[in-house]
Amino acid sequence: MNSIFNQLLNVKNTVVEDACIVDSPLRPEPVLEVRVRPRRGMLRCSRCGRKCSGYDRGGGARRWRHQDFGCWRVELVAAIPRVDCPKCGVVVARVPWAEPASRFTRDFEAECAWLMTVANQKTVGGFPHIAWRTAGDIAHRVAERLGTVMPSPFDGLTAIGVDETGYRKGHTHLTVVVGHERHRVIWAHDGYGKDVFSLFLKALTPEQRASIKVVTGDEARWIDSCVAEHRPNAERVLDGFHIVSWMGDALDKVRKRLWNQARHDGDENAAKRMRGVRYAVLKNPGDLTDRQEEAFESLRDTDPKGQLYRAWRLKELLRTLLKHPIGQATTELNRWVFRASHSRIPEIVELAKKIRRRRPDILRTIRLGYPNARLEASDNRIKVTIRMAYGFHHVDNLIALVMLRCGGLDIRLPQPAI
Repeated sequence: MNSIFNQLLNVKNTVVEDACIVDSPLRPEPVLEVRVRPRRGMLRCSRCGRKCSGYDRGGGARRWRHQDFGCWRVELVAAIPRVDCPKCGVVVARVPWAEPASRFTRDFEAECAWLMTVANQKTVGGFPHIAWRTAGDIAHRVAERLGTVMPSPFDGLTAIGVDETGYRKGHTHLTVVVGHERHRVIWAHDGYGKDVFSLFLKALTPEQRASIKVVTGDEARWIDSCVAEHRPNAERVLDGFHIVSWMGDALDKVRKRLWNQARHDGDENAAKRMRGVRYAVLKNPGDLTDRQEEAFESLRDTDPKGQLYRAWRLKELLRTLLKHPIGQATTELNRWVFRASHSRIPEIVELAKKIRRRRPDILRTIRLGYPNARLEASDNRIKVTIRMAYGFHHVDNLIALVMLRCGGLDIRLPQPAI
């Protein structure tokens, strides 16, 4: 019987001594208790793994939650001695079925972590019957364990993308670095700015740092200064998404100004039409609904000077020139800056100054052809993960969940050892 339980538990280097069902009024449900012990061998420290001499027989039996057998909750019970480590002091000896300071077996944690990558918070908490705060600690341990056995994600990097995303109210952000070749998150850290991004660049070896040729991101100056300081030979690339978003922000400011002006003048019809094209002016022409197209056709009549319509035309010109060859794009960009500077639309004139200032970076973006779409897609997945991780009490657990879902870690369900 013990040999059968040994195979069912799927725990290596472990001897099953006994198994029994415990139905106590102090427990919410019956529990299948399996008494186990590690196979005989030299004792090791649970923190550093060093071989140590025994200190005492421990403080009694310890319990670890294991994968359920059908409807039965399973717990491993063992009396683990303590060891005297020269480096870590007196600590509990290492066990082969669980991580140090964990109340769960590795197989149970792997199952919970896999659920976090494919299911929502309710499923993760309800199926294995664990608290969501406990799930965050499990994600942290599993991500660390998988990260130590996988090859370094920093090897062979040639193009990276940098972005920050908010995860809590009060301007709290995560800095995320994505590898363009591998299409996954390779590094994340709490905070943003030059000091945080410098931590990533300083963590690289000189060979890894030298292999980076392209750094993409938005127009943040802290990215420029970090690249110039730590990797001056790398080319700084602005992604097309943020370039077009500059124009979208300016276009929305124009609409708001005209809308407020119409309300101030008492022109309710013009104000209503201006409000109706709020989303239409920001969309691509092919994505407009029938109602938005009707509202857009009346745009010229809404604004006698045609400021919003002319601003929309400039937005479309800027969006399309980013897709042209570098020679044609250079000529069209010069023409666009000239037209925007002489448009007599205050918001567009101000944007033209910014475009002129970042003109070399924009042309470099067109020449190298490194879109930031993969970084933005990862950013969307990270935002979904942040909403899922609501309730985690530590940002390290959030980062661990981001790496599990977006970092390409090889997480699998426990498989029987054959």
